[in-house]
Amino acid sequence: MMSPVLRVVLLLLSLLAGPLLAAPQGYHSFRLGGKPSGLFAFLHSKPQLDVWFFNASRFRLLVLDEGDGGKRYGSLEKAMKAERCVAGVNGGYFAADEASSPLGLLRHGGRQVTPLSGNSFAVAGVLYDTGRELRLERSRKLTTSPSRMREAIQGGPFLVEYGRKVAGLNATKRARRTFVATDGRGNWCVAMSSPMTLDELAAWLVSGNALGSFRVQTALNMDGGTSSAFWVASPQVHKPGVKAVRNYIGIAPRGR
Repeated sequence: MMSPVLRVVLLLLSLLAGPLLAAPQGYHSFRLGGKPSGLFAFLHSKPQLDVWFFNASRFRLLVLDEGDGGKRYGSLEKAMKAERCVAGVNGGYFAADEASSPLGLLRHGGRQVTPLSGNSFAVAGVLYDTGRELRLERSRKLTTSPSRMREAIQGGPFLVEYGRKVAGLNATKRARRTFVATDGRGNWCVAMSSPMTLDELAAWLVSGNALGSFRVQTALNMDGGTSSAFWVASPQVHKPGVKAVRNYIGIAPRGR
């Protein structure tokens, strides 16, 4: 006969496992439900998020670079198809020089394109894949040497940390946004929003039901505005960027 203590342990384990098992997978589109109030009261239309959810045990990160000539792929869609990705978004910020030089760390296939930087909010975080796991950490608090990262890209600012909205985010400039988020339990998403301020987006992500059953623990902003682009293989979803960008974040099956 099962002991009372064992019953309690099994119950706690089931409660802990519940959010992981219930985490959404694949493509979803979300709109702010109900009547906008407070932060969103000024909006004439409901903001939208296009999201692709995945588990890092099944899928891996690819950081794809256009190169100094900017013609290796030509677009997000072409890059994703060439590398057989299942989903992807535009990558990090880049300089306004002739080569559109990436700002911050960029690694692909274990090879470093540009080094780690910590000079601005645009490179506050590092999204990286060791070949075994996917991580998102503060640039100044990395637990892994860049030399051990198979794929890596810097972005910023952080929108959410420890499940809470980051303070001091811009609350005046609205633009399309691209971001990466995790629930801290191995579930992740890449996403693009309709025009919002960084503060508005962060507030939405911690509102409780912004992404259905997915609870955002950490979220990092990537390059946005006219750079924002979103692509999914199945169902076919393609929202191209307005201008050419230097790099892309691709999601591909792990172990391929």
